[in-house]
Amino acid sequence: MTNVKCQMTNDEIKLMQSLDGKIGKLAISMEKARIDEYTTMLTHPWKFFFLNLGAGIFRGVGMAVGFTLIAALLFYVVAKILMTMVDWPIIGMYIGEIVNFVGQYTKGIPTN
Repeated sequence: MTNVKCQMTNDEIKLMQSLDGKIGKLAISMEKARIDEYTTMLTHPWKFFFLNLGAGIFRGVGMAVGFTLIAALLFYVVAKILMTMVDWPIIGMYIGEIVNFVGQYTKGIPTN
């Protein structure tokens, strides 16, 4: 067997250093993109399904609670505004008629 020495030129060394830097950047960008987690999701579809199911449930509950709070605040503000409008001459008359109509309707009294 012949012992062959491998000698690298300066151009080859620069090329290897450049490739080493690019491979390092590629590894970092793949870690940031979470490619490993994506492939795990593809290989375990039930895990992916249950993860998305849980996320959807929590998102739906959060939206329901948020909408309820916003609607309650809106109804409170509108009720306060209407209570101040009852004292106004013309608007108060119409609001009073609406209140009487609703009261009669809930008691089952026919309205004229």
